[in-house]
Amino acid sequence: MIKSCNIKERVNELVDSKLTCSLKHKQHITIPSAIRRRLNILPGEEVAVGLKGGSKDLIIKKYSDHSLDNKMIVSDRGSIRIPTELTRVLGLCRGDVFHIYLLKNDDCILLKKENL
Repeated sequence: MIKSCNIKERVNELVDSKLTCSLKHKQHITIPSAIRRRLNILPGEEVAVGLKGGSKDLIIKKYSDHSLDNKMIVSDRGSIRIPTELTRVLGLCRGDVFHIYLLKNDDCILLKKENL
């Protein structure tokens, strides 16, 4: 779990970006360019992908040496792979849609699966 992004204490700081993304073939999602620009996430950079404690929400954050989460590299088109163990734990499948939330201080992306 990403410790430096303590969602439980900062839940009031979540901001709905009004954007969504979906799980594509081979467990990839594309982070919208507006979000990547706002968080200064560039192609080739590493991000940490983990779970929000006690929930089924994904957290994406720029990777730091202190992270114990999965490290993924952002593609030229802004996509990252969701690790297999997370897709299994969450029961994710191709086509699942996520609402994208940001923290006010812009250091994390929170993906909440949309229930259809």
